[in-house]
Amino acid sequence: MRVLITGGRGFVGSHLAEELRGRGHAVTACGRRDGDLTRAGVTEQLLERHEPDIVVHLAATVGRAAGERDPVELARQNAGATALVARACAVAGVRLAYGSSTEVYGSSGEAPAREDAPLGAPLHSLYGLSKRWGEETALFYCPDASLLRLSLPYGPGVVPGQGTGAIVNMLDQARHGRPIPAYRDTVRSWCWVGDAVRGVAFILESERGGAWNVGRDDDPRSMVEVAALACRLTGAPEGLIEETNPPDLAGASHRVSMEKLRGLGWAPEVGLEQGMRSTLDALVSVGSAG
Repeated sequence: MRVLITGGRGFVGSHLAEELRGRGHAVTACGRRDGDLTRAGVTEQLLERHEPDIVVHLAATVGRAAGERDPVELARQNAGATALVARACAVAGVRLAYGSSTEVYGSSGEAPAREDAPLGAPLHSLYGLSKRWGEETALFYCPDASLLRLSLPYGPGVVPGQGTGAIVNMLDQARHGRPIPAYRDTVRSWCWVGDAVRGVAFILESERGGAWNVGRDDDPRSMVEVAALACRLTGAPEGLIEETNPPDLAGASHRVSMEKLRGLGWAPEVGLEQGMRSTLDALVSVGSAG
């Protein structure tokens, strides 16, 4: 299979490219220097040059914080660029897989969010809304598109900073002896990026469209527990942890069902402590190189 990945030099994209190449697929990983996908004609040029069987569209503005900083750019990247990519794929007859997020579900309550559930729950971020726009745009042009609803992937390759993910930030704060904010009464199931991209590979190889949750539903951890684990792995005192109330109702839970992906034979392999240790090793390695 010939695969073109937009955002292929980003966090998830780079890991997905490595996974797919290891499975024998021909992969082209594109980034910003290969062209601005919000400009008409750029995707068409990439399709003509690389002749992929499928485009995995991961290029996006990611995260709640980024969306609040620049709502117009968020819409331009997550809906506008997706429209141009999907339209080009439809004209060329190329399959499309769209990199979405489980943020599209909004509040699902106590029941894990399933792919066949209607997306009627209230959202808590403009980012989640932008990913809904992206999904609808992808399906408008490519009704058989695969919607990859990623849920809390973490691992090497994420740079610590606002809006880049709790785990990498907690590890970075702990190893530098800085305060570690942790939302109380907030539970998440994080997914090692290697497990996540293996799940994406299963979906692509199945050639099945529709929505797919890609994450974990079997290892819920509180934010305070993860902060304590970050301290233990770095040798930092747990006194650095500062429990705070989450900023909105979205903090309480984030549960998704992985039944559909497990039906393809997928299962997670890397536990949270092992994954956090590998993420820490990568942070230390980058810091030493710098």
